[in-house]
Amino acid sequence: MRVGRHVLIAGLLWASCAAAQVLSPMEMKDPAMRALQQKHLKELQAISTELNQHSFPYPFYFSRKLDIDEVEQKQVDQRSIRFERYNNRKALELTGNYYASYSDERVDADHRLRQTYIDVIFPILQVVATHLESEPEIDVIAIEVSHHVRRKVMGTNGEYPENVVVVVPRELASRVVQTHDLLGQQTLMLEAEVYHRGEPTVLWLAGEKPLIPEVHSGEKQPPPPMLASAHPSVVSDGGFPVPVTSLPSLHHSNVPPELRADPLHDSSPEGLKALQEKYQQSIEKLMREQDKDAHLVPYAPPAFIAFKQGTYLQLALTTTLDASVADSQYKLAALAFDRHVAHLVRPMLGYFKDDAGFDGIDFSTTVKIASDRDNAHALAVEFFLPLSALHCFQQYDCTGQQLLNTGIVLINGERAGLELQTAEAR
Repeated sequence: MRVGRHVLIAGLLWASCAAAQVLSPMEMKDPAMRALQQKHLKELQAISTELNQHSFPYPFYFSRKLDIDEVEQKQVDQRSIRFERYNNRKALELTGNYYASYSDERVDADHRLRQTYIDVIFPILQVVATHLESEPEIDVIAIEVSHHVRRKVMGTNGEYPENVVVVVPRELASRVVQTHDLLGQQTLMLEAEVYHRGEPTVLWLAGEKPLIPEVHSGEKQPPPPMLASAHPSVVSDGGFPVPVTSLPSLHHSNVPPELRADPLHDSSPEGLKALQEKYQQSIEKLMREQDKDAHLVPYAPPAFIAFKQGTYLQLALTTTLDASVADSQYKLAALAFDRHVAHLVRPMLGYFKDDAGFDGIDFSTTVKIASDRDNAHALAVEFFLPLSALHCFQQYDCTGQQLLNTGIVLINGERAGLELQTAEAR
């Protein structure tokens, strides 16, 4: 009996802790949000319970007050799971403090965002999507997390807050949590809103740059005024910070051009030979059926090549443009993609299975000007594009710019960032 009583008391304390992280419907001023909070109170408490049981790498607390030290955090109101309005949409909002501290010298901003997403935001999305994925009244899931950065300012070492905000449409969240490879999540998350230090950005999860997860738990000092974000923000009626400027379109110059899939397949000479033999019949069929539109180079048939430890099917093409566009190599490259290469993606993918066994396609084109008989202005452009992103584009889930952002573009052998609208507007 004594053991049973202790178990009962422990269970009541655990339920009380979970409830303490969910805002009471009676405290909410907006009638519609109050009704949603009441309707889904059990689900919200279940979400809180599951996240209490989750083992985060460093201490994480739900909190309505961000950027505070851990001692104070344990004393303040932790009821931060609630429904609010976010830019005229119904949002489930969760805010909290994550007591991991990154070294600014060893972990750059992209990797800090990436690590906090993996450690905290994705686990929260997994739990929330499981409980509320079929609720049509919820438009988005909004998560704000504050982590910490150690840096030297004016010769003085200190630890300062850094906030991350991720706003994910509910239906997209369900797709994200069912995708367990980072590149797949990265591609899907292009449709979400991501803010880092008050600035709109793009979440980078896959690529060449090694992650250096050098963090430690610890208390922090309040930031000096000069470290406050220069990006103005307002606070929504529910208290959720909303940047004044809207999220830019995804061809924004902040998009890292090196976003791409990690190589997954054998790029050894033996592996390339095996792929060539496996797909030789498909390649021959492709050459017969697509030559008219693709303008394949006859003396360089499609072949598998190794590039940055990955395996790519190289398609040698010729792109011919009007003389009026020959004013910039970036414009030529952008037009080559929009007017030629982008139209080849869907037909080319039809010759290969989803699990094709290679990493991507290299659309290698020589861009020529129609009136330039000597080819004095010819340009060599290669678009190395991962298969997962190509399939996303094929299914109309990604734009051409999003596709380019997941790959690598070479212009005359040099890597380049290519912003389609900017380049074509020149």
